[in-house]
Amino acid sequence: MKGEKRNIYVYIKGKYKIDIYMMTRYILLILGLIITVIPMFYMLVSSLKENRSTFSYPPKLFPSLKEMTLSNFEYVLVNENFFKYLANTIFVAFMTVFIAAIISTLLAYSFARFKFPGKNLLYSMIIAVMLIPGLAMIIPQFEMAVKFKLINNLWGVILFYSAWVTPFSTFLLKGYIEDNIPKELDEAIYIDGGSIFTVYRHVILPMASPAVAAVSILNFLFPFEELGWSQTILKSDEIRTLPVAITMFFQAHNRTDWGYVFAMTSLSMIPVIIFYLLLQKYFISGLSSGSIKG
Repeated sequence: MKGEKRNIYVYIKGKYKIDIYMMTRYILLILGLIITVIPMFYMLVSSLKENRSTFSYPPKLFPSLKEMTLSNFEYVLVNENFFKYLANTIFVAFMTVFIAAIISTLLAYSFARFKFPGKNLLYSMIIAVMLIPGLAMIIPQFEMAVKFKLINNLWGVILFYSAWVTPFSTFLLKGYIEDNIPKELDEAIYIDGGSIFTVYRHVILPMASPAVAAVSILNFLFPFEELGWSQTILKSDEIRTLPVAITMFFQAHNRTDWGYVFAMTSLSMIPVIIFYLLLQKYFISGLSSGSIKG
């Protein structure tokens, strides 16, 4: 039949039947998994070795048990303000998620449901902003931060992070609302005397929760990996975030203490993993239901 997929099979020893297409898929998936996991695995292994061992050549991906130590983690937890940096980063992450969720859901609801002058132009501007890296606007942003006295202030990080992630969140949520939430539900609320805010509260927010969870995980991850802006405006040790704190080990003693870098980086992954596990089912359903469809 025209267009019908024809599977190609290989027989091993005359009795083992293997689908070539399926085998190719698995090989590609395994290669992708290896490429993704090896850097993370190397980081974890290196965090369990002494600093001088990280400079050994050739590097050992599987060191012996005798070479492994927890001294790097002990140093980071005892001699550095790790928990203070972690608390700052978690505070920034949650506030960024909260602010971006409110603004992006309202914007997505407006673009998905209403017609108003300049709608297409405004939405095109949001899409255009997604194409501009945040650090490309660091000079005007810094001038704004100075004017509003946000230098050396965590809110100077939170507000700008929220502005950076809102366009992408709006783009995803708009597509989800249009594709997965029927307009008939809105009309039923209006017939019962409800307002647009009633629809937003009782229809949009509950039904879009998988998509909101999906973008929230991405937004929560952002403060754990962004460095340029936070390093620019956070000067005091008391309000540093983890990415800024990690850079203190670079050339700290005329060399980079990679063991400490990898140990603090490994510890910083724990909150992100926990947050993902808590919202995992919503994240998967949000993606599979079309939140990435746009």
